[in-house]
Amino acid sequence: MTLDPLHANPTTLKTINQSGGKYIVQVKKNQPTLFEMFGDMAQEEKAIGSSKTVEKSRGRLEERKGRFFSLKDVEFDARWSQSDFQTLVAVDRTIEKIKNEEISRERSYYVSNVELEGRQSKTLTDVEEELFTAIREHWHVESNNCIRDMTFKEDYVKTKNKNQGQILSLVRTVVIKIIRKTNPKNFKEVIDSFCDSQDILASVLLKCNFLRSWI
Repeated sequence: MTLDPLHANPTTLKTINQSGGKYIVQVKKNQPTLFEMFGDMAQEEKAIGSSKTVEKSRGRLEERKGRFFSLKDVEFDARWSQSDFQTLVAVDRTIEKIKNEEISRERSYYVSNVELEGRQSKTLTDVEEELFTAIREHWHVESNNCIRDMTFKEDYVKTKNKNQGQILSLVRTVVIKIIRKTNPKNFKEVIDSFCDSQDILASVLLKCNFLRSWI
C-alpha cells in the first residue's frame, strides 16, 4: 500500500509490517532525521537501480527519475526497528512549461519494507518496477484529492447519511475521469463550459462513450 507522509510514523509502519503487509510511504520534513538521512544518501551514495518516465500533457513536459537504494545495512533509531526499512526511492521530478519554457524541479523520498533483489543490473528488477509504478499511481491519487478539495469543495458538502456521501464521492470520481479525457488546463473552466453549453457537455460525453448517440 502507498501512504501519505502523515503515516510515516513508527506505530503505523510497525502495524503494517508485523501483519505481513507491504508499504511505501513518502518521508517529508515531519520526520526531520529520516528526511536528512535520506537526502544525504541520495546525494552521496551510488544507487543500485534507476528508472525514468517522460510525459507530455496539458502544455507541459514532465520527467520523473527514480533512484533506488538498499537500506538493508543502514542503522536507524530504535523506534524504527519494527518498521523493517529495506528500500529508499529518491524521485527527481522536472516540469517544463512548453509555452514559456519555465522549469521547476523537486525531489521527494519514499521508504518501503519491500526488499530489492540482490544484484545490480542496468535494467529494472520487477520489484523496482513495482515500487516506481506505485509512486506514480499515488501521485495521481493525490492530484485527484486536490481537485476534490479545491474544485468540488468536498469537505464542505454535508450529507445526512453515509450512503449519500458514498454516492456523491462516486459521482465526483466519474466526473473527474470524464474531464481528464479533455486534457484540461483548468478543471473549473471545463465545468463552467459544461454549465454554459449542453452541446459541449454532450459532445464530451459522446467522445468518451458515456452517452449513446441516437442520431
